[in-house]
Amino acid sequence: MNQWHNTLSPTISLDGEWQFSLGDKIGSIQVPGTWEAQGYPRDIDGPAIYQRMIRVPADWDGHTVQLQFDALSYFVEIKVNGAEIGKHTGLWTPFAFDITDAVQAGIDNDIHLTVYKPGTHFPIRESLAGFLPDVCLPFGGLWQSARLVAFPSAAISHVHVQAQTNTGSVRLKAQLHDAMGMVANITITDSNNVQVDSWRTIVTDADLTAEFTIDPVQEWSIHNLALYQATIRLEEAHGNIAAEVTSTFGFRSLSRQDDQLLLNNEPIFLRGVLNWGWYPEILCPAPDEATIREEFRRIRAFGYNMVKLCLYVPSPLYFDIADEEGMLLWLELPMWLPEVSERLRQQAPHEYADILAAVHHHPSIVIYSLGCELGAAVDSDLLSKLNAILRAQTADVLVCDNSGSGEAYGGLAFDYADFNDYHFYADLHYFNPLLDHFRRDWRPARPWIFGEFCDADDYRDTNKIAAAHNGELPWWLVEQNPIHKLTAIAYSQQPLRMAALDIPFDGQALQHLSRQQSFVVRKAILEKVRAKSSMGGYVVTSIRETPLATSSMFDDLGRDKYDREAFRQFNADSVLVLEQGRARLWNHGGDRPAPVDRNNHVAGMPMDFRIVLSQAVTNLTAGNMNWQLLDTNRNVFQSGTAAYPARQAQHTPSEIASIYLTAPEMVKAQQLILEVQLEGGIKNSWSLWVYPAVEKWATSFATYDPSGALRGLDDLADTPQQLNNLLDIKVPILITSVFTPEVYEYVKDGGCVIVLQKRDGSLPVKPVPFWRESIKMLYEHPILANFPHQNYADLQFYHLATDYAVDTDRLLQLLGDIQQVKPIIRRLDARQFTLLDYLVEYKIGSGTLLASTLRFDGGAGDQVDGLKNNIAGRHLLTLMMKYLESP
Repeated sequence: MNQWHNTLSPTISLDGEWQFSLGDKIGSIQVPGTWEAQGYPRDIDGPAIYQRMIRVPADWDGHTVQLQFDALSYFVEIKVNGAEIGKHTGLWTPFAFDITDAVQAGIDNDIHLTVYKPGTHFPIRESLAGFLPDVCLPFGGLWQSARLVAFPSAAISHVHVQAQTNTGSVRLKAQLHDAMGMVANITITDSNNVQVDSWRTIVTDADLTAEFTIDPVQEWSIHNLALYQATIRLEEAHGNIAAEVTSTFGFRSLSRQDDQLLLNNEPIFLRGVLNWGWYPEILCPAPDEATIREEFRRIRAFGYNMVKLCLYVPSPLYFDIADEEGMLLWLELPMWLPEVSERLRQQAPHEYADILAAVHHHPSIVIYSLGCELGAAVDSDLLSKLNAILRAQTADVLVCDNSGSGEAYGGLAFDYADFNDYHFYADLHYFNPLLDHFRRDWRPARPWIFGEFCDADDYRDTNKIAAAHNGELPWWLVEQNPIHKLTAIAYSQQPLRMAALDIPFDGQALQHLSRQQSFVVRKAILEKVRAKSSMGGYVVTSIRETPLATSSMFDDLGRDKYDREAFRQFNADSVLVLEQGRARLWNHGGDRPAPVDRNNHVAGMPMDFRIVLSQAVTNLTAGNMNWQLLDTNRNVFQSGTAAYPARQAQHTPSEIASIYLTAPEMVKAQQLILEVQLEGGIKNSWSLWVYPAVEKWATSFATYDPSGALRGLDDLADTPQQLNNLLDIKVPILITSVFTPEVYEYVKDGGCVIVLQKRDGSLPVKPVPFWRESIKMLYEHPILANFPHQNYADLQFYHLATDYAVDTDRLLQLLGDIQQVKPIIRRLDARQFTLLDYLVEYKIGSGTLLASTLRFDGGAGDQVDGLKNNIAGRHLLTLMMKYLESP
């Protein structure tokens, strides 16, 4: 049954110590809390036995008594004084039992609970357990508070307050118990505790409905925390108040006008961070007040205005504080990879309705989704039923039935959503093509809000974590989650695997360079989003490192990973984006796109940029834009000023100024920084790289390309020798797409060879993403001495990024006489802690082999096409050739 409420009712808290047993472990346990966080077995799902003796006051005799729970994981059977009371199933919702007939006033009463968490008895995928079992484990126990409540007479339940912002109307519903003939008195007060409306009636029915109109309405928003209170009082004939409850609510609306997103009819751009509910100290999503407020403060400092509660429902305190702090919330209901059994079909509608009944009144919740990345198992019957329940119990919110979209995950080809929601976890050069692929202008216009995306794994320094935990890693970084295969996620093996690797970088260095790389990825992706129209917002993965992933804003020790001010430059209401014009190519009798390299430039050549403002909230007054082109020591090469016009806030990005300049002349490649700032304080900066021109290849070489894989190296087409065999090589360097026995013998006999293989071929390679789940290590090597970098891979590699890497370990197994391996650009897998190579030098016999899978001819995603256009690729290939011809 549902909880009855009456703030005047006598209450006995059941928080505190209980007797507890699980398996062969017997002891005591604290409520609220999970049993795993208190040292009890993590791998046993039950039965867990809770027992406590509670003295019930003598004056409770004759009262209705409820045993109330705010939430419990997952299933419970209850006995009081040996009498069977009932059962409850569900992880996230409050519930109660009437124990009046079993409890005895004036003496000690025995409360006995048998609890199971999701696991063997109640399969995880049938139990709406959400994503936390994948993050770490399904937690068990009384993770929220419990109590005994006595009701001498009247009580109130099922309070539902629905406010409509555009009309100022408030509709209040409640169920009354033992209240016939009493006077129901409802008052509405504003955030200043001023009464703005009231309503009275004599109770003649258990169902109470009242309607109000508030004028003027104070709208709740991020910057205006206007909260109202509805108080229901039940008065007896002589004027005594028999029952009283209060519910907080607010007027706000998140809506859309075509593809424009509006909060209270004003433009907004949502910038959310994904929260999986991972709190390792307590192992359940019930943090205390200080933790919640600090969480909100810190993510707001990074420019975020929203948290997505990914597949879990936190304790009520989280929602209360979000209302008070002005933090927007996206509540994603806990359906993930479900096994859609008949039990789930029956359970989901009831549990969703109970969740919504508990949280619907919070103005901070502006988006709901029914589940995440749902595939074909979730059919239209189930989704339509859940969608109807959600829309009936909420107002002035946006709804998504399947975050990530059914069409992207093998689910429904249509949706019940108010906006487009995709989870694009993509390498940088594939992101824009993905957007173009999923954009369909023949559909009705609606905003895009990326429900989760933009992950960027970095390196977890286990030594520092162990030092913070008395010299030992916490169990969640040592035990392998049984849900995940070791071949996919191997954080539990990290110390062992890293100790076996021979790399010249310690944990601190790897953490530093990988965070630099992850910052680059996040900046690039978020700016790509802000440069597009129809974008209403996004949710970045994720808030804190977990046993499942290191893609986060905060690390395992709770520290910031990035500089907050630098992050806000591209994660704010108004963002500057660096863009360029577009080009086309007439090829084989027709036009083709010709992507332009924004990041890399040739010395002495024109540089043409467009400064685009993505501005969703505040108007922009006319002013001047100042820009500077600097080196990494902040020496100014060029600077300028351009006027920009006034602009009203809008969701469509627009060009506000252009920058035309000439790349500085230089004999050595160099990294530069373009800084742009508007008079209003909006600013951003971008790294650029300038290279000396490669007018002609300085080295004599030949090409051997029987597979035709080097055709994209268009600038090498006129080389003096294009070999059909390797019988008479008369040049010092051979560039080839294959590593045949003949090539091997040629190297062994003293030849210098560059093997360029960007996919499966004669060299052993593995398919891997370049930017995602990847830490690029740039080694000290003569080739990289003149290739500009700051010890990590930045966007100078954008058009070199590849889908494959050389498996050097496998090559060593195949060839027993490789005398030396010199890594140049190496890939450390951020989840598997294995090594592959993007550019590597092998000494074989008396010769040298340089092997690379980098795309010197671009051509993947929105990369440039051909070696002539790949400025960084041309320069790197030149350095490789010069290295081979050097003594």
